[in-house]
Amino acid sequence: MTHVVDVRLHNDISDIGIVRDTLDNLAREFRIPNRALTQLQVALDEIVSNVIKYSWDDGARHEFLVRITVQPDRVDLEIFDDGTEFDPMTAFLPNHAPEGRPRPGGLGIHMIKHLVDRFDYERVDGRNHTTLSKTCEVGSPEE
Repeated sequence: MTHVVDVRLHNDISDIGIVRDTLDNLAREFRIPNRALTQLQVALDEIVSNVIKYSWDDGARHEFLVRITVQPDRVDLEIFDDGTEFDPMTAFLPNHAPEGRPRPGGLGIHMIKHLVDRFDYERVDGRNHTTLSKTCEVGSPEE
């Protein structure tokens, strides 16, 4: 059993709720464990908000795709956007200033790496393709 849902979003921060609700609905339908769901939600929120905030600097409205794939042993989240190339895998770890306060940037990416079991990125045909996967036992859809 593999179930795929595509969610088209715009670079508007309020669109995060659309993909969050979609993942919540799939979690209920396929009985995704609460811990895995929480980790996926935090990771997805971070990636989607970064795409919305930083992928385009032209002020125009843009569309991007989030694909959620539920499989018996995992949930995959794929984000496809045509924004500025950004490889989160090469992002620096959070940097600490001498006074011990973290400098801005990198903390969200660092956190995602600890929340999911797989975090990949590739640039294909002028598009960013980020994949997040969480291994967990997923049930069959409820009747």
